[in-house]
Amino acid sequence: MSVVDTANYQDTEEISVANANGALCIDDQSSPALRWLDLTIQMCTTDPDAVNMITGDPLVLDDAVAPNTVGYRIDQGLTGSADFALEIWSGIPNQVCPATGFPYYGYWLFPWIKDARWGESTVSNSGYLLNFTARTQVGGAWGVGPYNIRRDATVPATLEPLLTAIGDDQPKHFQFTDLAPPTPACGCVELVIP
Repeated sequence: MSVVDTANYQDTEEISVANANGALCIDDQSSPALRWLDLTIQMCTTDPDAVNMITGDPLVLDDAVAPNTVGYRIDQGLTGSADFALEIWSGIPNQVCPATGFPYYGYWLFPWIKDARWGESTVSNSGYLLNFTARTQVGGAWGVGPYNIRRDATVPATLEPLLTAIGDDQPKHFQFTDLAPPTPACGCVELVIP
């Protein structure tokens, strides 16, 4: 998976006033105003549950007694209807073993994403990549989050969510953490909140 985020700003307004001699007495512009982050999301694994969470498009199920997810459908009326959060964990190469004995990871959080759109995809012998564009939305009441993403400074350490709450005007969070990412699993799984 890869995610590219690009800041989307409202155009600034230039303010320019000349004095009687033609020299500028006011030469300024309005402050930049961040509107949202435009996201380009690429997935190298076709996970129908993730597609459903990102786009709102319906799942395709099999006929088992307890139906299994076997695909997805693009639905013109539903595409782009989902609101979701995205947490990304990454390794950090070439790090010296920290004093705690736990390696560090990168942790990114986009607490509210909406308006996902399908991008270009090609079915070929070289693999199938899913591409989406979406944007962040401020607000969302994420708070400190429902999941543990760090170890606190006590000994022994306690697993904790974010130290401080995400503000209503904060569409992205990044930090280093020495808590390992969740264990990978196939498909959609419920995360147990302690």
